[in-house]
Amino acid sequence: MTKAAKWSIGVFMALGLYFFLFGVWFVYEAVESTSWPQVEGKITNTSVIARSSRSGNSKNYSIQYIVKMYYQYQVDGITYNQTRFSLGSGDTVEGGFNEKQDAKEWLKNSPYKIGKPVTIYVKPGDPEETVISSGLNWGTYVPLIIGALFFFTPLLLMKFIKLPQKQT
Repeated sequence: MTKAAKWSIGVFMALGLYFFLFGVWFVYEAVESTSWPQVEGKITNTSVIARSSRSGNSKNYSIQYIVKMYYQYQVDGITYNQTRFSLGSGDTVEGGFNEKQDAKEWLKNSPYKIGKPVTIYVKPGDPEETVISSGLNWGTYVPLIIGALFFFTPLLLMKFIKLPQKQT
């Protein structure tokens, strides 16, 4: 195997290990969030935002609509404003809707109404680290999956594909 191939494989595996370890921490943090202290907050605003993305080299963009909410809460008499919905989904409530009307309909039928109380989970020792939805969700596992793919793909390639050998 050439030096460049070994180096590339090493970099790929190191990135995989990094993402995997981050993923383990992230899953742990999400599980812990279920026991974070709770305070009552209120929804101060909601919005449906268009997000465009492009697949690969395609010149075509696709648009998804995401629901974002803004909330306010107090810890030790200090008022905070945040937007993080959950660990794994970040600021967005749902992964995305193909139609703006679907996102608006979801929001209309959700319990998250402007001015209404909502339970906020606050990370101990860091009152700015909060979520509305605690625990695990599919997005929490993404770093683990990416890490495993980055780490194990080179190993599988080395096993099943004959890489060029260094000339001596």
